[in-house]
Amino acid sequence: MALTRRAFVGGFCTSFGAAVLAFERFGLLQALAQARDYKALVCIFLFGGNDSGNMIIPYDDYATYTTVRQNTGLAIPQSSLLPINVPSLGSQLAFHPSLTGLHNLWGQGKVAVVCNVGPLVEPTTSTSYRNGTARVPLNLFSHADQQNQWQTSVANKSSTVGWGGHTADKAAQLNASAYRSCYRPPGLPSL
Repeated sequence: MALTRRAFVGGFCTSFGAAVLAFERFGLLQALAQARDYKALVCIFLFGGNDSGNMIIPYDDYATYTTVRQNTGLAIPQSSLLPINVPSLGSQLAFHPSLTGLHNLWGQGKVAVVCNVGPLVEPTTSTSYRNGTARVPLNLFSHADQQNQWQTSVANKSSTVGWGGHTADKAAQLNASAYRSCYRPPGLPSL
């Protein structure tokens, strides 16, 4: 069926109207009008399936990486990696070849990478963990429990209240705007 000009214009107007309503409803116009030095914390939580060991790869120590990854068939050829210099480490890491957008942002100084982090009850060393003197998060090696702890920022017990929502509630008290600063589609877990 051929698309008529009338159907195209009608569809465009409908889409444009829906976009305007969405911008107004979720306060996106205010976000777009921010000053040039505006900064935001954007949190993206990937439920499972993310192999972070293949997102940021040790470029200088590629041999160790391949020792761990080669037998599983997960090693990415060094020639296809996107190298980055990390002055604070004095070494080079690399992005996965499909992360060209992040690689470009790194080059512009607009993105940072935080590796090997997780919720803790207290500062812990490998020695204190091994000798059992460290207080560690509840069900430390349980993937599901660790995800819950990331979402709630509570590492020593179960919680259903998310830190993102708490932060949004506090931020809302500081703003005159009636729009929500945090949005989560219905049916998704709490932030």
